[in-house]
This record gives sequence, structure tokens and C-alpha cells, in this order.
Amino acid sequence: MKDGFVISDDENISDEDIKQINKFTKRVLKKSEVYVFSMILCDNEVDREYEKFTVKSLEKLSNLFVGKTGILDHDAKAEKQLARIFSCKIENLKTKNSVGENYCRLVAKAYIPRTKNTEDFIMQIDSGIKKEVSIRCLMGKNLCCICGDNINLCEHKKGKIYSVGNKKVLCHSILEDPIDAYEWSFVAVPTQVSAGVIKESSNGKLQNELEIIDKIKLESSKKENKNFEKLIKNLEDKVKIGQNYIDEMKDEVFKFLSFAEPQIERKVIKKMTDSLDFDELKNFRKVIKSKNLPFYSQFVNENDQISQKKISEFKI
Repeated sequence: MKDGFVISDDENISDEDIKQINKFTKRVLKKSEVYVFSMILCDNEVDREYEKFTVKSLEKLSNLFVGKTGILDHDAKAEKQLARIFSCKIENLKTKNSVGENYCRLVAKAYIPRTKNTEDFIMQIDSGIKKEVSIRCLMGKNLCCICGDNINLCEHKKGKIYSVGNKKVLCHSILEDPIDAYEWSFVAVPTQVSAGVIKESSNGKLQNELEIIDKIKLESSKKENKNFEKLIKNLEDKVKIGQNYIDEMKDEVFKFLSFAEPQIERKVIKKMTDSLDFDELKNFRKVIKSKNLPFYSQFVNENDQISQKKISEFKI
């Protein structure tokens, strides 16, 4: 089993999306009848089990996973079927994985029919409760990165560090030649570090963050230590400003929901608000303010909010 995570929900379903979806339906569905979301199924990074897909493996899996069913906790009962993948592709990002290769990931789009029975599950995806996913597939080869032989038969042990020439190498297995893809499932703890559901903003925030990481790595390889230290300090300051602002927004949303919905346990509200990202928190606060509720001013002090100047500083 290998894991991934949800990237985003797509409010605007394209004509191509609904065309691909209707290849798997008994009748032609309208855009309003389906909920579409994207997710990272897996990538070419070494995971928690010290295993890694090759790029060629990901390319083949991109074809094998089209049409596969999404379930809960790998429970193959028919009533556990929740969603279906209708498209899958490889994404290459401007960064490197832990072994120095160009990082790439397998991104899939799936749909859920909008019914009374699926309303709660869709809300769990939107609120970040259902986020991590895991895949099941059959691989033809499981090779040792040290010697190239079958890792189950060679002398090397996954997770152990070996000297190869002048380098120290973490032993891991290389997964090649996918034979079949069985299913994918929402799980609590994924094997791959980057597996699960995330929310990517429309301005490409995730891509910008990865580019910043690349710049830091590049700068660290230079001898201009003062410039590097200045860059790190600048980023640290901006992260602190941004985190303080996010914490204030989470606290505000938490208080609002606790006051407005007293029947919901506070630990449930806390879990939900902690899962919201920056854009989701801003939208939530905007909706709250637009309601002009009489009790809103009881716990929101406008003078305590971070100034717009500080907010702009947060946008790296």
C-alpha cells in the first residue's frame, strides 16, 4: 500500500471533466450532480517504509488507476464505495526528492455523486477531516537501491545506511513494473510523507513555496553565508507574522462556532478549525462578517487584529 492526499476541490467542473465522468455512469450526469476533487496518490519520494516509485512506474500507474474505486480503510465491501477516479496524470515540480531526482507526483481527479447520503462525506473532505488516502497496487519488481537485486533476497536491509563509494546511502527499495492497481482508500495515517488531501490556492501558493525551498537550497551551497543568513532571517520573520495571523483567525472561527453552535462538542470544532488552511479561514471570516450577527461583536475585537500591512508582509 502507498499513500497520498487530496489536493483541492473543484467548484467549477469543466466540460472535459463531466465528459470523462460520464464514461463510468449508467446515465448522463450533469455538473450539478457530482462533486469533483483532486488528490496526490503517490510520488517518487522515499516513503516511511523505505520504498520509492520510479517515474516510469508512476506513468504506468497513471493509466492503471483511471476508473478505480475509492473506499474507506481498504474495506472492500460494496457499501464502502464512495468515489471513482476519472483522470490521472503526472506532475513535475521544480524541486528535488531526497535522493536528488526531479520530484514528481501522481495526481488523480475523482468524483462523488451528490446525494443526501454523500452530503456528510463531502463536508468531511471540504473541512479537511477526510484528507489522507492510500493506494493498493501490484508491482512486478522490488529492487534494492544498493545492489539492484530483489531486496527480499539480497543482504541489504531497508532503512539502514551503507557506504557506497564516498557517499552514505539510505537503503530503500525501488518499485518498478506495475502490474495492476486495485483501489484507493481514505485512511488515518499514510505511508508516504506527502500522501493525503491538501488545499492548493488558485494563485499557486504550493508551487511558490517549493520554489522558495529551491532558492534556499541553492543559496546554502554558496559561500555567501551572510546573504544566506539574511534570507533565512527574512523568511523566518514572515513565517512568524503569517502564523500569528493564522492562529488569530483560527481562534476567531473557533469562538464563533462554539458560540453559534453550542450543541457541537468543542473538541470537534477545534479539530475542524485546525484543519482549515489560510484561504479557507479567510473565506470563513468573510462569511461570518457578512452575516452581521448581533453576538459577533461579543468575542471579536477589531482593534486586536493584525494590520493589513502585516498581512501583506506575510505574502512572500
